[in-house]
Amino acid sequence: MASEPRDAAGIRSAERTLRILDEVGGAPAGLTAAELARTLALSPATVYRLLSTLQRHDYLARTGDARYVLGRAVDGLGRAVRAQLVATADVRAVLAGMRDAAHAPAYLTVFRGDDIAVAHVADSAAHPRIGQLHVGFADAVHVTAFGKLMLAARDDEGVRRYLDRHGAPAVARDSVTGERELLEQLDDVRALQLAVEVEEYMPKLACIAAPVRSRSGRAVGAVSLSTSADDFRSRAHELERIVRRGAWHVSSTLEG
Repeated sequence: MASEPRDAAGIRSAERTLRILDEVGGAPAGLTAAELARTLALSPATVYRLLSTLQRHDYLARTGDARYVLGRAVDGLGRAVRAQLVATADVRAVLAGMRDAAHAPAYLTVFRGDDIAVAHVADSAAHPRIGQLHVGFADAVHVTAFGKLMLAARDDEGVRRYLDRHGAPAVARDSVTGERELLEQLDDVRALQLAVEVEEYMPKLACIAAPVRSRSGRAVGAVSLSTSADDFRSRAHELERIVRRGAWHVSSTLEG
């Protein structure tokens, strides 16, 4: 019986925390601690304690004018939700089939604005994933095959704006970092509806990707395969066929 009050207090604290997130999420300019205390009819001490916990775990951030806004952890949850909505059982089965046909790990990535993230990886002990390409990975867009597909969906001015915001740092010796060279690459990607990178992201590795499209034709993601650079050079046409077929099957499962 002694644990019941603690359980009830824990539930009450969780409910208050969720209410704070709801209120802050609904306020574009954020809210102060005093505003939250009034809205939720809570004491300032309780609100500050909950805000401190949320800020410490990056679910909220405090602005210079003492207002609280949603933090990066919330964005991470949003990416996870989008990934789970896309990576259905049917889609996971398609990627497993790609892995088995190609004898290489297969990846599903999802796009949203400047955001790109790995939503699912089909690998195995025999065909392990690239270590850095885990679910949630969202970096090095300009040197990954799926990232080049995302950029190719924009016009040249849109690509330049992206580069102004994020840059194009070299992550390997063969990384393409110059604007002109990257724009030329993206022209090829648009024409072929296929992206390839060889040793741009990591030495001795290659990746090939094809776009996943909504029923309206908009590129919403990509499926890709990674393998060694030598293996890719020896069977590029086979890998292209597998990745194009996989992209078509995944696209056919999408409703929007």
